[in-house]
Amino acid sequence: MNYKITIQYLLISILLIGVSFLLAYHFWWKIDLNSNQFFKIVFATMICWFGIGFLSILISGIIVFKNIEKMGFISPFSLAMNGYYYEKFGLETAKKLKNTFSLIAFPTLFILIFAFYKIVNLVEYTDLTYYGIEKSVKIEQISYYKGNKRAQINFEFNNEKISKILFLKDTLKNVGDFETIIFSSRNPNIVELKSEFEENSK
Repeated sequence: MNYKITIQYLLISILLIGVSFLLAYHFWWKIDLNSNQFFKIVFATMICWFGIGFLSILISGIIVFKNIEKMGFISPFSLAMNGYYYEKFGLETAKKLKNTFSLIAFPTLFILIFAFYKIVNLVEYTDLTYYGIEKSVKIEQISYYKGNKRAQINFEFNNEKISKILFLKDTLKNVGDFETIIFSSRNPNIVELKSEFEENSK
């Protein structure tokens, strides 16, 4: 095994996946009001996909060629160039490389998305449990999403203005009514209705 090529693959994949996780984590709790934040999450997912691509090529190369040096360094972009790799490795080997890549890359993407979802849920629970602050806020606007009633609320913390959209459990609530929320003093964008947090914590 060529350790130089292996280290290159690992460094690139770890860097890309790590950056994507940090970006997604930073913008995750701001996506409900601003569609631009949603596209930033999509951008972070694309970065993660490229990182997974490099990692999957490395693993595929080890499986198919046994010795990664025989394959050399291939980027996910160049792997899409069918003619070149069919000619370089032969039709069967090139197909086997691509099939192995797909079998590794797609499950890895779903596993990382699931892991990220679990991480943010754990962070939300931990922050609201240990750093949660209760506050009564006025419902500023009412909207509907797939038949569910949502409330826009605004509040300030440490001179920072926070706006959030929360699904209402109590559908009789309207504009001007008050709701009790709980938010994190470490990250005030982590917000839940107090009633919902208490119900989920049981």
